[in-house]
Amino acid sequence: MSRKSWDGVELMAALRSGLNRLESRVDAVNALNVFPVPDGDTGTNMLATLKAAIAEGEASLATGVTSIDEVSAAVARGALLGARGNSGVLLSQILRGLPHAVRGRQRARAQEIAQALSMGVLHAYSAVATPTEGTILTVAREVAAAAMKESESAAELRPFLESIAVTARSSVEKTPTLLAVLREAGVVDSGGAGLQLILEGIADVPSVAPSRGADEAERQRPDAKPPQLVAAQSVAAATDSAPTEFGYETVFILTSPKQPLDLAAIRAHLETIGESVLVAGDEATCKVHVHNQRPDEVLAYGISLGDVRAVTIENLDQQSAERATGHVAFNQLADGPLAAAARPVVASLGRGTSIVAIAAGPGLGEILRSAGASQIVHGGQTENPSAAEIASAIAHAGTEFVVVLPNNGNIVLAARQAADLSSAHVVVVPTRNAAEGIAALLAWDPSLSLEELVPRMEAARAAARTFRVVEAVRDAVVRGVAVKAGQIMALDPVDGIIATGGTDVEAITAALIRESAELITLYVGAEVSDEQAQEFVHAARAAVSGAEVELQRGGQPIERVLVSLE
Repeated sequence: MSRKSWDGVELMAALRSGLNRLESRVDAVNALNVFPVPDGDTGTNMLATLKAAIAEGEASLATGVTSIDEVSAAVARGALLGARGNSGVLLSQILRGLPHAVRGRQRARAQEIAQALSMGVLHAYSAVATPTEGTILTVAREVAAAAMKESESAAELRPFLESIAVTARSSVEKTPTLLAVLREAGVVDSGGAGLQLILEGIADVPSVAPSRGADEAERQRPDAKPPQLVAAQSVAAATDSAPTEFGYETVFILTSPKQPLDLAAIRAHLETIGESVLVAGDEATCKVHVHNQRPDEVLAYGISLGDVRAVTIENLDQQSAERATGHVAFNQLADGPLAAAARPVVASLGRGTSIVAIAAGPGLGEILRSAGASQIVHGGQTENPSAAEIASAIAHAGTEFVVVLPNNGNIVLAARQAADLSSAHVVVVPTRNAAEGIAALLAWDPSLSLEELVPRMEAARAAARTFRVVEAVRDAVVRGVAVKAGQIMALDPVDGIIATGGTDVEAITAALIRESAELITLYVGAEVSDEQAQEFVHAARAAVSGAEVELQRGGQPIERVLVSLE
């Protein structure tokens, strides 16, 4: 039977249905890879993230809890901790909207589900420094907009969910028109496709026996206030009973090219909808800071005045609670609980700075450790670690300040999410491969403060010249360069093809022939023999006259060799 609302039991049934649909097509999502290398793990990362969310929700149900607010809070917590890869992090941020839209509720109707999607989209956009349209962000935003519109007249959940699933499919099909690399590769966005499958599975959820009291709850629901009014009343009640709730911190830059900004009027309006208001700037550009329970209202007001950019939204309740508790959720890591004594809390953190680095191979791990990293997290291409695994390493570092080197572009968002979950003061230096990470480590000086250290490491990372050599797994055209399956490619850190060849040696030679360097370091992969490694060394020496060539056993998968030039 199509129900008018969900409790926690029915929410979990819907998420399991979404998981099943994604799992049945995960290989197809992974295959939607712009670059012809065997690292299309978008579907796998989203699947792992959703499994972590569901595991937390199931654990909540096992305690006898059935209310939508408590179960959704567990789901969001599991997703945040279990998020893997950029796609998984964005999915976790979308799910993060759930508990805020249903706070204090036993059940949720279409209106609350729509509001949860809208809140989740705000979180997802704020997680990305430079949002790119034609991705999962676009799909989520268009789904949320459709959901808000549909929810106004939705009496039953199934038609409502089916309608937004159709919107998701339509949005995914349009992604190549918004993103040139998708159009060139002839694929749709993989993250958007994963979200579409989850929503289709949710819309097709089998009937679930309602919890005790559900029918009575549904009979009472038509008299409920619209979601915006309910949210406002819930906030008022929460403020009276729990003065420690802070809501959200919303910060953005506002510019108005057409008419002058009235800073006093802006400040006065924001003080009617929030607290801790700060508006600083001039008539053309100002920075806005405000605390309240509805960041969407703050942003909508800003957009009504001009152009909004550099948006950040922080959940102050979650931030406060997690920093105070020392993140007990680390105990639920899949690879075994952490001993209580091994989880430092804020008061016991040692002085100084530690380095946490992600390594794709054992050799790279040892090199990073010898260069100064105190904690190594295994992961890389096709094996992205979760935010909880990175946060666990940060906790084990045991120092007040920590620098994280993700060493892979698809791990940066998970590293930042781990930083938000941590008691220490954490900075992520966005290294895109292990060679950049090693370069950053060489600039590390433990005597420096974090403010002095990070710019030095960032500069060293940015100055590193690197490329990786991999085999193309299919025919493709990448930024105007055609490649055939089986060809060897040299790829720069943003995956542009800088050279191709019939063999590894040909590709290495072609990539180096116009370069100059004093030192070339070759970090060879797990499947490269000693004989092949020596061929790589000879090729590098021949291509760059006078350069010293150093060979290191990285042991990484997929990459035949990672090359660094100094």
